Amino acid sequence: MLDAEYWIKKIADADRLIMTQNNIMKFNQKIVEKCGSVYDLKSYRDSLTYDELLSLIKEYKLPEKEMYFRNGEVVKRDFYYHINGNLNITEIKEVNPVQYGITRRKTSLRSFPTEIAVYSKKGDIEFDRFQETSCQALEPVLVLHESKDKKWNFVQIYNYRGWVKACDIAIAKNKEEVFDYVDTDDFIMVIGNHVKTQFNPYDRNVSEIQFDMGTKIPLEKNMIYSVGNQSIYGNYVVKLPSKDDKGNLVFKDGLISIKEDVHWGYVPYTRANILNQAFKLIGDRYGWGDSFNGRDCSSFVMYVYKTFGFKLPRNADEQEKCPGIVYKFSDGLSLDERIKVFDKIKPGAALYMPGHAMMYVGMDGGVPYIIHDFTGYGAKNGDKYDFVPVNEVMVTSSLLPTSNGMPFIDRFSSAIQFEM
Repeated sequence: MLDAEYWIKKIADADRLIMTQNNIMKFNQKIVEKCGSVYDLKSYRDSLTYDELLSLIKEYKLPEKEMYFRNGEVVKRDFYYHINGNLNITEIKEVNPVQYGITRRKTSLRSFPTEIAVYSKKGDIEFDRFQETSCQALEPVLVLHESKDKKWNFVQIYNYRGWVKACDIAIAKNKEEVFDYVDTDDFIMVIGNHVKTQFNPYDRNVSEIQFDMGTKIPLEKNMIYSVGNQSIYGNYVVKLPSKDDKGNLVFKDGLISIKEDVHWGYVPYTRANILNQAFKLIGDRYGWGDSFNGRDCSSFVMYVYKTFGFKLPRNADEQEKCPGIVYKFSDGLSLDERIKVFDKIKPGAALYMPGHAMMYVGMDGGVPYIIHDFTGYGAKNGDKYDFVPVNEVMVTSSLLPTSNGMPFIDRFSSAIQFEM
């Protein structure tokens, strides 16, 4: 059951193309129209007013209840005063021009301009409440504001807002410079868990840079024979964003081995390929907000689908608003009725319940099975259920009990096949 082929051979039309790339792009536009958290960055406004920018920054509220640092110490109010000051609110203008940039590497996107983690439970090191998500490498970003210490930028990516390290962003002269780069048709897509550029002893800025599943990497179009004193043969020559001495965007060449798990262009959108992509992440460590160099439940779904060209919302509740072929699990359905719904659902469909996203892989022994990046389940102990931590991507029965003993399937709210 941990092999994609086990499930793919059950699908009659596993290799049928579900949608062309052109239709996926149209589908992405429908996502923008329907989901308020997803933006077409090309059509974003050129500037924001004082009130508009302040409102976006203030969407994140500092905690009012007692919180803890990683070492277990209670967070004091002076820590929050420092964060408030670093928001640099006094420097917001009446009109604030939007700048365009590209992420040089994968970077954390935070609620506030600080790397310091804050937890809601003493002793917890899993759920940093200031960690929102990650922004993958080579993504276009809109830079909306700068922190007081100038170490952080408040940015908008296509499906999220927050603070990222300024050193991880190269600022462009204009939007055309950014989108001429990211919208190229000549690119490789990372389809493995992680890949890296070749070691380059002459330029650390392009040496052993890690790219994760779903990263689109533009190829160098000019004829190049060597990079970093290494022959290009046996490698893709990739074009990577960097910074010049003044911090402005420049492009440099790097090498990625042709043996790495990448695909020239987007992966063909078939049910077999959806499952193949998902199963490449079996056993991968769960990371809240993409921490621990991992993913959480909704980003697992998002990055798998990104390899086909989809631009899904980041969080599970927003993904559940997406267009597509939608199946609802009404309240009051019996277990048998819930299982019966899966007669219509195709493998590879995304599944949702409050606070969790999963993927349907198929039926086995009359039971729907799922693959998901999850924290744990409930094991019966007398008249109660004990929480058993998992914290990884794994295939499970949909009848697996949650922490309160209710099977996952009893909490399903909808299934979505992302197709028109």
